[in-house]
Order: sequence, then C-alpha cells, then structure tokens
Amino acid sequence: MEKINTQIDLALNDLRQAITDANKEPRQYNKQSNYQYKPEQSRFKLVIWFHDGNRRTYYSYDNVYYNKVAHIDEQEAVMKLIRLTGKYSGKFKNAQIYCTLDPDRKKDSNYNYLVYWAKWNGEIEANDALRFKTENQNTLAILNRLEVYSPPKYVK
Repeated sequence: MEKINTQIDLALNDLRQAITDANKEPRQYNKQSNYQYKPEQSRFKLVIWFHDGNRRTYYSYDNVYYNKVAHIDEQEAVMKLIRLTGKYSGKFKNAQIYCTLDPDRKKDSNYNYLVYWAKWNGEIEANDALRFKTENQNTLAILNRLEVYSPPKYVK
C-alpha cells in the first residue's frame, strides 16, 4: 500500500503540475518595508535573454515560513520562477530555468540541468525527469532522478 502511495505521490508531484499551478493567480502581498531579501541558497535559477541583448538572472526562494519556522519548498520555488517568465512574456528571446544538484544549493554552484525553457514564440519545453517528493514538512526535488533520466539536450 505504501508503494502505491509513493507512486501516486511521484505522479502528482512533477514539473507539469508546477507549470499548471504557476498559472494560478498568486496571493497579493502588501509590502511594508524597503528591505529586499537576497537568497544565499537556491536550487533553481532563471536566466532571461531579452530582445535588446541584456540578460538577467534570478535565483529561487526555496524557504517557506509557517508559524515562524522555515521549511524548504522547491516546487513552490520553481513555480515562482515560471510566474516570473510570464511577467516578461513577449519581451524576451529565451527564458531558461536550471537546477543544481549541489546539496548545499549555493548560488555559485554549477547549475547544469535545464528543467524549463520558454521561447520567444510561446513554445515551452520541460524536462520530464524533474519530480518532487515531500519529506516531513519539506518539498524537495528528486535529484538522482533528474541526474539519471534527463535527456542529453537538458544537460549542460
């Protein structure tokens, strides 16, 4: 029975679900301070190449706070980056989200697995090998699955 629940959990927690959930309207925040948090750890990074030749890099915010306790939610982090590509829709040539397998998730890690690619014409490619699992309060990417099952065109 537990094996069946694990298989159902894997089927429901893939990148397609994150893409679908990213299209939902996010909660609106009423920002009160001028402090801008810059993440020191990040599983994913988004690189956007604009039509004017500029490039911007955004890192994912993996921590979610509930009752003042931090939890890691990498699925929500990738959904936020997908929403950010929607904000710049029509203004970029390419937008790509990369993943790092580094357990420390440092910003200077090697982000060498492409998981999401939005093109200028609206075409979207996604790496089907990315799945998420829930352990305790954390939602994490299954990194060994990404490493083993990623097609060669998604590996840098």
